[in-house]
Amino acid sequence: MKQQLNGSSQAISLGESSYAIRAPGIRGQAELSHPRNATERSRSRTAQDGTAELEQALAAANIVEIRQVELQLQPPAPTVAAAPLRSVGGVAEIELQVPDLGPDSGQLVLACQNGVLTWHLPVDTEHVVQPPASRGAGGVKRFRIPASATPAAAHPDAAQRSLLGVVGRTLLKVLVYPVSDVLVGKGAEFFAERWEESKRPYGVRSFTPQNRRTPGAGALEAADWTRLAAGRALLFVHGTFSTAHGAFGQIPDEVFAELYRRYAGRVFAFNHPSLSDDPRANVDWLLKQLPVGLSLDLDIICHSRGGLVARTLAERQSAFGLAAAKLRVHRIVFVAVPNQGTLLAQPDHMVTMVDRLTTALNLFPTGAVVETLEALITVIKVIGHGALKGLPGLAAMCPRGELLSRLNQGAAGGGGYYAIAADFEPASDDLKLLVAGRVADQVADRVFLDAANDLVVPEFGVFDSNGSAAFPIPAERVLRIPATAGVIHTTVFAYPPTSDKLLQWLP
Repeated sequence: MKQQLNGSSQAISLGESSYAIRAPGIRGQAELSHPRNATERSRSRTAQDGTAELEQALAAANIVEIRQVELQLQPPAPTVAAAPLRSVGGVAEIELQVPDLGPDSGQLVLACQNGVLTWHLPVDTEHVVQPPASRGAGGVKRFRIPASATPAAAHPDAAQRSLLGVVGRTLLKVLVYPVSDVLVGKGAEFFAERWEESKRPYGVRSFTPQNRRTPGAGALEAADWTRLAAGRALLFVHGTFSTAHGAFGQIPDEVFAELYRRYAGRVFAFNHPSLSDDPRANVDWLLKQLPVGLSLDLDIICHSRGGLVARTLAERQSAFGLAAAKLRVHRIVFVAVPNQGTLLAQPDHMVTMVDRLTTALNLFPTGAVVETLEALITVIKVIGHGALKGLPGLAAMCPRGELLSRLNQGAAGGGGYYAIAADFEPASDDLKLLVAGRVADQVADRVFLDAANDLVVPEFGVFDSNGSAAFPIPAERVLRIPATAGVIHTTVFAYPPTSDKLLQWLP
């Protein structure tokens, strides 16, 4: 049954015990319902149900959807009954109240507003996250969610074009998971580490035209290392939340085949934890895999945080004093790499980073979608339990963190650096990009102080001055993807000029 929101400051019951909405200054309707069962969803998979990929990721994370709240909100009237709730940033919010299920259950809300997906943790009156062990006042948990007026759907089939493409309303999915999943063993601080050991373990693998999109394929053996050492080799290093097979799958087959031919099959990839280990720990592990007496000459293609791993490998002696290995890095192509860091890696913005990447998968479902979503959900769980110390891999991207401070000073190691960086603005003639424009409005650009960015990494931060002698990268070694191209952090390899530059720079 739909409940009317009348702009008052009182909590309005949604018709079931302890479920309520408080939305002072806001008018509209709210309706509480149970999620559809699997049979109903399979018959007609609509925006309110999500897609199989989202459901698979939630199931893999042991998360169950228990309720849905659908909102139809109106623009604020000139005269309102009460002053709206405001976020720390001054954005008008609604407050969703749900039953407090106790310390054994973690609770989340996934909101979709006009195509933008955002994760929400229970908070107190000061916007401080409440871990499951904290009892909610009055027996309820409170979630603060930005309130936006709900436009009409832009296209009749818009809801079918994304992971959770809610266009035309606001949908809140109330989610629950057992706290024992997080707290078992060493505790919440080690949850990401345990998860990565199981789902994202270290590994060095062959990367061929036949197996590059196949997870778990191509583990290197002694003969493979010998082959890689027979001439210059090409190494692929993925970024945060990702894997080699997921990060580089968009490279066109003919382009990858040409790179493979140029390196005479000496092409491999490094899979590594990106949440619980920082880039220095990643490189330490990789160097220990090199057979005794082996020498390698490398070029590297890296994406996102993988570029910090590549730089640590190339500059390990000058920046970190790591023991020398018989390994030389010649060229690195940095693709959307936060060489100046990203503000989204700071503790108070990490949820925003997860929101942006979740929305990117919503609007542009590319690569290993289920795997990436599961990694994003893992980070939300860690943050919800106040265990940020368990995410040193993300913290490594903080602009003033220890790792970047070491990399961005003094002389550079390694060889030639090249860069591909993107700015993003929505195109007016594309539904997905129109929806993505709301991402910039609601979630993001204020974090970067309006600096050009690809939704995750500042454009200039990929190639511009950062204190290192290797930067800025000369203009002739940089591809700057214009905002009109509609390219975001996760779609750079699908942009045709990216392929042209890979072939030009890696002869």
